[in-house]
Amino acid sequence: MGVQLMAEYKTIEDLDLAGKKVLVRLDLNVPVKEGKVTDTTRIDASLRTIQYTIENNGIAVLCSHLGRPGGKPNPDLSLKPAADVLAEKLGKQVKLAPDCIGKQAEELANNSEPGEIVLLENLRFHAGEEENNADFAGSLAKIADAYVNDAFGTAHRAHASTYGVPVEMKKQGKDVAAGFLMAKELKIWQPIVSGKGYSVAVIGGAKLKEKMKAVKKFSKKFDRIILGGVVSNVFMKAAGYDIGDSKYLEKGKDYTPDAEELLGPKNIILPSRVIAATTDFKKEGEKNPGQGIGKGHIAADVIPSREDTDAIKKAERIIWFGPMGAYEFGFKEGSLAVVEAINQSKGYAVIGGGDLAAAASGVKAKISTGGGASIQYVTAGKLEALEALKA
Repeated sequence: MGVQLMAEYKTIEDLDLAGKKVLVRLDLNVPVKEGKVTDTTRIDASLRTIQYTIENNGIAVLCSHLGRPGGKPNPDLSLKPAADVLAEKLGKQVKLAPDCIGKQAEELANNSEPGEIVLLENLRFHAGEEENNADFAGSLAKIADAYVNDAFGTAHRAHASTYGVPVEMKKQGKDVAAGFLMAKELKIWQPIVSGKGYSVAVIGGAKLKEKMKAVKKFSKKFDRIILGGVVSNVFMKAAGYDIGDSKYLEKGKDYTPDAEELLGPKNIILPSRVIAATTDFKKEGEKNPGQGIGKGHIAADVIPSREDTDAIKKAERIIWFGPMGAYEFGFKEGSLAVVEAINQSKGYAVIGGGDLAAAASGVKAKISTGGGASIQYVTAGKLEALEALKA
């Protein structure tokens, strides 16, 4: 498998930005409540690339998606809350365009001076973004003189802003490059992708569509797969365990048939210890899930076995996606046990995805911002958005 290396691309530091309008693709897909951003982690991760652009006399023309507006404008999914946070953190005005393409967006960029910042409105207000529509990509490309992708979290998707735009801009002889966050993420994952030796993947959390794909792909690449969170419920149900009222569906989809197909390999380890709770998350105590959780009860946390923690301690490569239990309701024991095992290991560890950062507090591991993109990079060794940046 060929692994994509940074040497194959330019980075923002390779570009002459002076006087140029630089289209910077960011991941500003942040949680918003009542018009306010409730978690600025992704915005914080984007600041270095923006600051570098304006400090080097470029005009930063920022773009991102937010949520799933379905290809049409939705005021609740405007990027204005993100613009407000960016302005506060950068100490500069951030001019929000009323759209991401068209005359007004072009004029706002054209009338800006070096060192100024424009934020285009939500890319997904147009169906052409997710469809990688050539006309939409062309309209975005004509706004700027150079392109920088710093949205690692969306790098596995061939959308217009991540794929079509850089391809079009290269045809026009314009520079395309990776931003600081993109370069940092690739560096974080490189030892996992190209390394050798005993390897462990810990997969928990609640995003079943993403995590079930991860289990399937990782089962062929890692020596031991340790399950937690809602993911483990699916596999326990597939194995015939009574999981009580534990969640195992996502948007009505039952993933147990997928789990049944994956249960053969001996490297996928079912939980042997769980913390049971009532459906309103009142703790009841430890149970062996093989003996049944029981109606009216759920598996609120998965406690890794001694064999699991020993495997982590001896592993040379460790990745961890998603908490072991309902961390937000105080079920922390399983995740803390994984943290402790990683901290006692001499191996190289990476944790991925925003939902894990709080649950893995204190872990001695590299922290990645990407969920699906990380999974794709680890298993395939390449990402769609990076293909588009190749010289």
